Amino acid sequence: MIRITKYFKIHILTVILAIICLFSGYIKYFLIVYSAMLLHETAHLVAALWIGLRVSHITLYPFGVNLKLKNKMVYSVVDDVILYISGPLINIILSLVSLLVYTKYPREEIYLFYINNIALFAVNMLPAMPLDGGMILKKILTSKFGYDNTKIIMRILSMLCALLFAVAGIFVLYKTRVNFSVLLFAALLLGNVFTQQEKYDEKLVRELMFHNKKKGDRIRHLTVKEPIDYKKLVKKLDTKDYGIVYVLNSKGKIINILTETEIINNLTESNVTV
Repeated sequence: MIRITKYFKIHILTVILAIICLFSGYIKYFLIVYSAMLLHETAHLVAALWIGLRVSHITLYPFGVNLKLKNKMVYSVVDDVILYISGPLINIILSLVSLLVYTKYPREEIYLFYINNIALFAVNMLPAMPLDGGMILKKILTSKFGYDNTKIIMRILSMLCALLFAVAGIFVLYKTRVNFSVLLFAALLLGNVFTQQEKYDEKLVRELMFHNKKKGDRIRHLTVKEPIDYKKLVKKLDTKDYGIVYVLNSKGKIINILTETEIINNLTESNVTV
C-alpha cells in the first residue's frame, strides 16, 4: 500500500494496472473511470468531516475506490443521509456539467466522463445494501419502523435487486459472450445479503450513546476477563444506568477500568467502509 497524502492511499496492484493500461493504450479510460470514482469517495470524505466523523483514508484498489472511516455512528438521520448522498450527488452534478460541456466541445473523453458519472449515480442509488441508496433507505426506514423490521425489509429489497441484475447479467452475457461484469455485480449484491453481519447492535449502541434520561447518578458495575469481546460486552450495558467495567486478567486482578464511552469507541472504531 502506497500513501500519497494523509487521506489517500493507492494499492500496489492499482499501480500495476495503471502501468498495463499505459502500455496497452487504455490509460485514458483508466484515468476517466478512476477520476469519477475518486471524486465520489472524496465527496463522502468531505461530508464525513463536515458532520464530525473521523476519517481514516481513501484507498484506490484495482477493483474500485473505498473510503474508510474510524467511526460512522451518528444520531441524526439527516447526518446519515448527508454522509451517503454526498457521493451520488457529486456524480450527478458532474454528469450534468460534463454533458453541458460536451454540447460545446464534443470530445470522447468528456462523453466517457459523463457516462461514468451517470452510471455511478444510478448504481449507487439502488435500494440495496451496501450501496449508498440502500444505506440511505435503511436509515430512514429505521427511524420509522425500527431496526429489526428495517433489517428484514432491506434484505428483501437487496435480494430483489440482486436477482434483477442476475437476469440482466445473463442476458448481457448471452449477447456479448464475454461480458461478465453485470453478472459479477449481481453476485456481489447477493453475496452481501447472506454474508453481511452487523459488527454490533446499532440500535443498542445508539441508545447508549445518545440516551439523555438516565436515572440520576446510578452506576452499574461489571467485570470482564481478557480478551474482551466488545460485541458481547455492550449487550450487558443498560441504557438507564451508567456502566463501569472492570477488566480482569487470568488471576482475577483488575488491570483496567472502562467507561461506556471507551467501550463504544472500541466497538465502533474499526475502519468502516463507506
